[in-house]
Amino acid sequence: MEEQDRPERLVDGLVDRRTFLKGAGVTLLALSQFDRIALAAPGGPPRRGGTLIVGSDVSPPGLDPAKSAAAHSWMISEHVYSNLLRRSPTNRLVPDLAEGYEVPNPTTYVFRLRRGVQFHHGRELTSDDVKFTFERMADQRTASPWRSIWLIIERIETPDRHTVRFVTRRPFAPFLSYLGTPHYSAIVPRDVVERSGDLQQTASGTGAFVLERFVPENIVALKRNPNYYESGLPYLDGVEYRIIPDEAARLAALRTGAIHYTWSVDPLVDEQVRTMPGVAVLLPRGYCAQHTLCFNQTRPPFNDVRVRRAVSLGINRPEIIRTVRRGKGAITTKIPPCDAPFGYSGDEKGLPYYTYNPQQARQLLAEAGYPNGIDTTLDVPPRFPFTVRAGEVMREQLAAAGIRVTLRQGEWGQLLTAFVRTTYDGMSMIPTVWQPDPDAHVYDIYHSDSAINLGKFRDPFVDQLLEQGRTELDRNKRIAIYQQLQRHIADQAYMIHPYADGAVELIRENVHGYVSLPGAQPGSRSRHFFKQVWLDR
Repeated sequence: MEEQDRPERLVDGLVDRRTFLKGAGVTLLALSQFDRIALAAPGGPPRRGGTLIVGSDVSPPGLDPAKSAAAHSWMISEHVYSNLLRRSPTNRLVPDLAEGYEVPNPTTYVFRLRRGVQFHHGRELTSDDVKFTFERMADQRTASPWRSIWLIIERIETPDRHTVRFVTRRPFAPFLSYLGTPHYSAIVPRDVVERSGDLQQTASGTGAFVLERFVPENIVALKRNPNYYESGLPYLDGVEYRIIPDEAARLAALRTGAIHYTWSVDPLVDEQVRTMPGVAVLLPRGYCAQHTLCFNQTRPPFNDVRVRRAVSLGINRPEIIRTVRRGKGAITTKIPPCDAPFGYSGDEKGLPYYTYNPQQARQLLAEAGYPNGIDTTLDVPPRFPFTVRAGEVMREQLAAAGIRVTLRQGEWGQLLTAFVRTTYDGMSMIPTVWQPDPDAHVYDIYHSDSAINLGKFRDPFVDQLLEQGRTELDRNKRIAIYQQLQRHIADQAYMIHPYADGAVELIRENVHGYVSLPGAQPGSRSRHFFKQVWLDR
């Protein structure tokens, strides 16, 4: 057996056994021997019971995985719903609702479903639910932010209750990755959706936890799923997300033990927490979360590339990282440094219009017909204090370039909707998170035909590169495509990414069994492995 095929033994983790069988032109990936193991942790063997209390900074705007593009919605759906595949603690794709799959050719995937898996409302999962899930997201009436992803599917066949066959229109490099990412492909029950209309306030999945209560801006309460297909899991009786917007209040709650777990993007928080008895800090493994600044390009002045380039030149990225992030950040594109070699990991001199140059910015504004500069707005969500601080620093920097910015703050849900739909006036900026594939970072927000093309720009060359990137199966060729794409986006300044950072996770030491996914985590905000957490009470 090759070294890479051997199962890995992880403390409080999982065994990941994968066998590749080849023959008759068919590659079979047998995933059915994916077994959970419970290893003794520092407090002894896992103990059952108790509720994990999570201090969350933002309330989810809705719970429907097919409709919400908010990371705080994904935090809930990943516990309630399951996918055909999922990621192991080492970030490998392993089975979830699928026992295994065949890939008879580059455009066909055949999945075998686990038998006996039940939705929370008591009905057995079938292949029809899988078919319904993806056809619903591809239906324009659903208005799913993931629609452009799943339009790649030509048809879905269900030869029996436990077999699903996907046929794609062309080879699709990130297909399996999307199937293993909760918010892109959570399997929902046809009957509940058709009865309720959507799943924004209700839920019924096949995940480890059941939605018990959702009070916006207050609490999301989950309880143990007694029929979860992984025998013995979860150990917890439940998980509660308590919405505590103020970080000082969250840290105080963590100090007293009122909550067990929270996170922070404050670059100094790890120093503060070192004095807290009974609290551990999980540092970010690379800079994976970006801030994304978009322009409303449906109207002047930002439909002119010279004005957008002026904004890019008017932002001093290294200074923002030094002052706002205390040096704990990185120059970035939409594909962040932690995703190298796909992502950008250089300095401000490596891409067009990245170097701070207010004089050149003023010259470009004059060429665009604005010799006296421009007045514009920048919308930022007050729920994210570092986004506001970055906006304040950018406002001062841009003033030197003749760009006079009025900073506007508003309710998070409304700002997010306006950001996605490009209904704000001038500019808008929000924090965005890591994605599982370069295609996931850029396709939806760049493609001309996407429902969430940010800024509403159209560029046939961008569309061409995006299509090449998702259909090219050779890794080195894909890397070259995305590097070319990032340079072109920087040149046209369709959107700007002032910096990338990472969140630290803060956890009480009586919480055992939690696994923070490697590489891009915790930037992706995934807490999938709460299901194997147990409390030493």
